[in-house]
This record gives sequence, structure tokens and C-alpha cells, in this order.
Amino acid sequence: MPLARGARLGPYRVDAEIGAGGMGHVFRATDTRLDRAVAIKVLPQHRWTDAKVKHRFEREARAVSSVSHPNLCALYDIGELTQSGATVPYLVMELLEGESLRDRLQTGRLGVRKALAWAAQIASGLAAAHAKGVIHRDLKPDNVFITGGHLLKILDFGLALTTESTETTATAMRTDPGMIMGTSHYMSPEQVRGDPLDARSDIFSLGIVLFEMLTGEVPFHARSAVETMNAILTEEPRDMAELVPGIPDNVEALVRRCLEKEPADRFSSAHDLAFALESAAKQVTSSTPSPARRRTVDAPAVPRANRIRTILLGLGVVALIAAALLSRRSMESDAIEPPRLRTLTYSGRDTAPAASPDGRLIAFVSSRDGRRRIWLKQLGDGTEAAVTAGPDDSLPRFSADGSSLLFTRAIQRGGTALYRVATVGGEPRKLIDNASDGDWSPDGKQIAFIRGRATPARLATVCIASIDGGEAREIVATATEELAAPRWSPDGNSIAISRSPRGTAAGSLLVIDLVSGNKRVLSRKEPHGGLSAAAWTGDGKALIYAELEALTSAGLPRRRGSSVIVRHDVDSGDARVLLRNPHSAADTIDIAGDGRLVFTEDLTRQSLQEVTLDGSKPARWLSRGMSVDRQPSYARNGSSVVFASDRGGSVDAWELTLENGSLRRITDHAGIDWDPQPAGEALFWSSNRGGHFEVWTAALDGANPRQVTRDGVDAENPSLPSHGQWLIYDSSNPKTDGIWRIPRAGGTPSLVLAAETMHPEVSADGEYVVYQHPETQTTWGIDVARVSDGRVFTLISGISSPTLLRARWIGATHTISYRGVDESGSVALFAQDFRPGEDTRATRRQLTPSDPDAAPDTYAISPDGKRAIIAVLDEASGLMMAEGVR
Repeated sequence: MPLARGARLGPYRVDAEIGAGGMGHVFRATDTRLDRAVAIKVLPQHRWTDAKVKHRFEREARAVSSVSHPNLCALYDIGELTQSGATVPYLVMELLEGESLRDRLQTGRLGVRKALAWAAQIASGLAAAHAKGVIHRDLKPDNVFITGGHLLKILDFGLALTTESTETTATAMRTDPGMIMGTSHYMSPEQVRGDPLDARSDIFSLGIVLFEMLTGEVPFHARSAVETMNAILTEEPRDMAELVPGIPDNVEALVRRCLEKEPADRFSSAHDLAFALESAAKQVTSSTPSPARRRTVDAPAVPRANRIRTILLGLGVVALIAAALLSRRSMESDAIEPPRLRTLTYSGRDTAPAASPDGRLIAFVSSRDGRRRIWLKQLGDGTEAAVTAGPDDSLPRFSADGSSLLFTRAIQRGGTALYRVATVGGEPRKLIDNASDGDWSPDGKQIAFIRGRATPARLATVCIASIDGGEAREIVATATEELAAPRWSPDGNSIAISRSPRGTAAGSLLVIDLVSGNKRVLSRKEPHGGLSAAAWTGDGKALIYAELEALTSAGLPRRRGSSVIVRHDVDSGDARVLLRNPHSAADTIDIAGDGRLVFTEDLTRQSLQEVTLDGSKPARWLSRGMSVDRQPSYARNGSSVVFASDRGGSVDAWELTLENGSLRRITDHAGIDWDPQPAGEALFWSSNRGGHFEVWTAALDGANPRQVTRDGVDAENPSLPSHGQWLIYDSSNPKTDGIWRIPRAGGTPSLVLAAETMHPEVSADGEYVVYQHPETQTTWGIDVARVSDGRVFTLISGISSPTLLRARWIGATHTISYRGVDESGSVALFAQDFRPGEDTRATRRQLTPSDPDAAPDTYAISPDGKRAIIAVLDEASGLMMAEGVR
């Protein structure tokens, strides 16, 4: 139904018609309430005559409007227009500028890397819709829009069906007599048959779209729509390598998995598919075939004499090029080919690989089904199967003969124990209590393991015990650093241990000679961040490990980031980088035979989301991308948020204005600037720009930065009232461990509390500071100290969360918010009143609903106590293998 310029649909004023088709007319319009440009789609009137169709449409529109994602076109509103006695529906949507994917494909197919990256964006958008129970059902290039030349958005959920619908799909698919909804070339087999649909139908359609992006053709095509649908049901997809020679085998395998006839054989979710696509895109090399350019202008005629000169010149150039190539070939004949990378698992929830001695099996930890347990993968045929029941198993290690796996299991009251299970399965047997992170001796008779905190003081111990029982023998203990991942040398005479000094200093390896008792520290000349567990080479001469290239991992729930994989010679101390990985998790690395390494690929990201604590408004995303945005704090009386982000290449403080979304960088330094805390027109943060972490300050616009503290080792977590004169911070210096305060302008600090503390946060009146502290090996508590005299009051104890983060005071009250676990086991925000000397556990209440897809990490509470900004952790990890490592 055409609309005239200036026509009004409620608060919307029509500006111009910008498109028309079978699904209705589209207009550019203005939302006069918010003064923003929108798109309005007026649907065909005949789709509105059936009351059931109208009801289903409204229900589906509500579902679509609840989804907020950068790869989805936002739906703002729906309404009805009455004109000439007819009532028609309309949609109010985000106005997009750019071109459709169909328009782009008219110019030719895409390069492999771009096709995979764009398909990953589509899969991410589908994953967000599927999480809300919405299936698209008509995914095709026409319904994908490219904005800004690189950001893809999925359009037109007009055919969407919520998975909560009680109607049969066969009925829902036929809203017009005899018409099957969908587009024949892009339909799934179950859609053709009229079977019930789930999210995997969209995965099949995305596989067709990806096939077309890579080859320029659809995989199923016949003379008519009916014959095309029959081909979808009965025929295999066309061979991509024949259409475009040189497409990588793993890429074609990925597409074919999307195009499996049976939904159970496809990727289980769009989230898993997005992860697989992103991983595959990173493996594409410059040698991968790119699309041929189309000739759009005929070449002008060239005079004969010029042609002769051109031919002679061309022959000369060819001769020069040939000579250069022959010379280059001789020089490169001995060149080392870079390692080849390939993805091993695709669930997005796989970590901590260990290789069997014969290199045929990979044991790993996976929480793909909601339980963290040990799985095995056969490298030969790709078979994967769980070998333990969980629900919280980790850190597998093969015995020397490959017949058994040693692993860590969480047991009652927050403790851990080492268990043994046969690689063929069976009931695990407990070996050692109060132990974790174990490794077999080469003869299989002893186990080296970590025995953690024995007292409230920081203490890590490496022990050795016989598998037949008896007392454990302590070989090294420390009160100044964390120890992890003991690894026996092949001859059984040495153990290598990963070390993480207190604070955020770079990691190193401690090698202990079990015969002489000598200890030696291995570190690179220019160390960066944390180290993974190490793997001994077969000859016992070197250790291989991953080292993160930034220290930010120390503050993340899972250590990840860009890393180098290093071979470190034990005797000479020489270290050589074998390869670089932009997305690594520093959990463990292992050698899976000659020239093969297996490690964890990590694509974890964090994004900021604002919520109202009374639930009066839906949550809205403030940032959403591939960066790590965290540690938010409200600034400028709640009108903006400052946060730490790696989006600029290094970790710096950024500010985002909440009203219009404008973003600016506050600090810009090659070091790490994080945990920003605004106070009036000033900003305080922790930075290692001087070689170790100290508290720094500057104007809120970043001007005139200067150092405030002089701890000398590690001063972090600044906190101060908006207009207070004293700054509270935490010191991890072994000589000055505890909470300190210092004038905000700098000067002499004074001790508030001497103890092992973390994440202090001072109340608005400056009288109390809430903090976390360790209680036992695996539990933590939240306490409050009075600033004036250091007296301590217990708020809550026995917290077993491994990612306990900064608690927050709510506004100017003495109510404290903190992360906790609800009755379903999901993480949410809670609040509890604080009254000195009183047990206030009865006042504990949940502030935010639990959402497994949006679990809160770090967060901030607005000055009025009505809103919160949450850093939402989106974890995705899988196993990767590097081959040809030299």
C-alpha cells in the first residue's frame, strides 16, 4: 500500500518510499518523538485478514523485538494502518544504509576469508535470535544487508516462527492457499517436507548462502522450484572444488556439515557454527583463491606498432621475472614453511588438551552439555566421546602407557582430589585428596601435584606421592607466587612448574632437579604475560609453552589473548618463538607427535550491557563486538560510563556517553591502563606503564596523567568517594600486603588493614571499605573494614566462585552488591545490607535475573542505585592443532 510523503502513522512521518516487493512497501520515515530516521515496512493487507495469522504475527514480532544484536536489523515497533476501509500491519525498523548481500554477489563471488567472516556475522545474528526462540525460515542473500561495507545485518523476520509456538510448522508454513513460505533455493529439507522446524533449519540455509558466497552459485538448482526442492531432498551438494579450485578442504567440510540432510548431523547451534567460521577464517592464507575480477569495460584498440613494442617489452619483463623466480626458488629451497593450523573441535566449550603418548588421542575438558567433564577425541576419524561423568572435572593427563587418565575433580565443600580413569571408560578411582593439577611420573608409580592454600596466608605447594598411597613429599612451597601444572621430564629426574608471581608480573618456569634439589628459573629476555603449562620435548632438552603477550589475562575469568608459542632450551636458556596465535588460552599445551602441537583457541569476548534493577526496561547493549570491554564505572553523575578495553590494540580507559553512544579513548599507552574509577572531574586507574602496577590519575578527559602511589611492586584497585580526599587501594607487595589509603593528590600512605585482600571498594561516605579475602584453599569471603580503625566485619563467607570480583556499594547507602549464584546455579547480582556487628544474611536478595547467556562479570551500580552496567562474558573456545612445527 503506497503512502504519500508526509503521511503519519502514529508518531512516524513518512519521508519517501525506498522499496517495494512481494512482502510489502518500505518507506523512509522519521520518529518524531525521538527525532530519528527509521524504516517502515507496510505488509500486504491480505496477510492481516485471518485472526490466527494476526495473533501469530504479533507474538512473533514481540519475540523479534526482544532480540538486540549488531548483526540483526532492530525492530522498534508494530502497528496498524487503516486506509480506504482496509486495515494493514506495518513494522518500524532500524534504517540501514548500504546494499544487500544479493546486490554484492551480483558483482562476483567473495574471497574465502571474507565469505567466512561474513558468514560468521550471520551465524552470530542467528544465534542471538535462536536464543530468544526465533527462527528466521527465509534466510537468503536478499535478506542480509551490508552496512558500512563490512557489518552484516539480517533482515525480514516476517516469516519467523517462535519455537514456543504450539502450531504445527506445516500449518504455519501455509498462510496463503497452496503457498509454501520460504525461497526454494534456500530451504532446508525439513522445510520442504513441512516437518517441524528448529534452529538447525536456518543453519542449512546459511550453508547454502555460504556456498553461494564462495562459488557464485547455489548448491541445488534445477529448472523449476519443484525440481529444486526435490534436489534439496535427494541430491548431494555440488562439489565446491570443481567450481572454484583451491578452496581449502576444511572450508568445504564446514559447508557440507551445514548442508547435511539430517538436522542432527549439522552444527548443533548457530553459536557453534559462528565459532567454527571465525576459526576457519583465521586459518585462510594469502594463497587461498580470490574471486576473479569481472571486465566491465572493453579494452581500447592498440595501434599495430604499439602492439609490437608492447609484446617485445612484455617478453623482456617475462624474462626478467623468470630469472628472478629461478633465483628466488634457489634461495627459498631451504626455507622453513610456517606451521599449518587446523581446528580440532567445534563446540565452543573445549579447553585443556592433553595428547596420548602415541599421538592418536586427545583428552580435553568440555562443558558442551552443561557438565564440565573429560572427553576423548580420536584424531584418526574425529570421534569424540565423554569418559567421565563430571559435573566438574578438569586437567586431564595421560599415563606413560596411554591406558589411564589422571584428572582433577571438584568434591564437596569446595575441595579437589585427583582421580584415575581408564581411557576405555569405567568408574573413576580416587587417588589423592586435597590435590589438583597432577601429572604422572614416566614409570607411572608417582604423581606430582599442586596442594593449595593450607592457611589463610597465600601458599602454594608442589608435592609428590606414590599412587599406592603413603605420605606426600613436598618439593617446593612459596608464599609469594602461584604454582601450577607440574610436568615430569621424560627421564623422570626433573619437574617443570609454571609460576605466576603475585600481582600481575610476567610468568616463568621453575625447573627442579629431583636428584640434586637444584632449582632454576626459565624466562624469556622480554617476558610478557602469563604462561601456560609446559610440555617437555621427547629428548628432554627443551620445554614448549604458550606465553600471553599482555598482562590483561591476569584480570580475566579465563586467561586468554594474543600469545607466542615458545621453545625454551633448558640447559642454555635460549628461547625461540615457534608461532604466534592471536586468540590463545594459556591453560595448557601438549606435543602430539613429531612436529604437532595441540592447544586451546579462545575467542572469549566481553561486552557492556545496561539493565534496570527493577526490571522496568529491557536490557540494552552499550558495546558488542570482539573486544574485551570490562571494569565499568558510572561517570559524570551517571550520564556516561568509563571502562577498560583492548579495542585500541592495548588496554586503555575509554568513556561512552549513554545518551548518544559516542565513544572516546581516555588513555593511550603501550602499557596496561585498567580498572578506571572516576571521582568528580578526575579519573584514577591502575597502570604498569612504569614497569609495575601503580595507581595513576588524570583529568577525566585524560589530560595531565601522573603517578599517585609508590608501592614498588603492585598497587591496584583504586577507589574513592566522588568528592573525598582519600584514595583507597590494594597492595600485593609481600612487605606491605593489605588495604592502604593515600591523599588523592599523592603523598604518604597509611595502612587501613594488613591482610591478603582483593578489590577494595570504599563507601560513599568514606567510612567503610568492602573487600574479598581467601578463607581456605578454595573458598573466599566478603568482609568490610572500618577505615578509621581497621576493625573487620564479616558480610558473607564460604564463597567458592573462582572468579570473585569487586563488590559495589549501592549509591550512598550501606547496602553492598556482589556476584553470587542463585538456586539454579547461575551467576547473578545480589544485594545485602551492611550493619556493623550484625548478621545481615537474611537481607540478601537477588538484583538481576540469572541469564546463562549474559552472566555478569565486572559491573557498576549507578549513583541513584536504579541501574547497573554489566560486563557480559561470552566464552568460546576450542582445540587447535599446529602441524609442521620446527
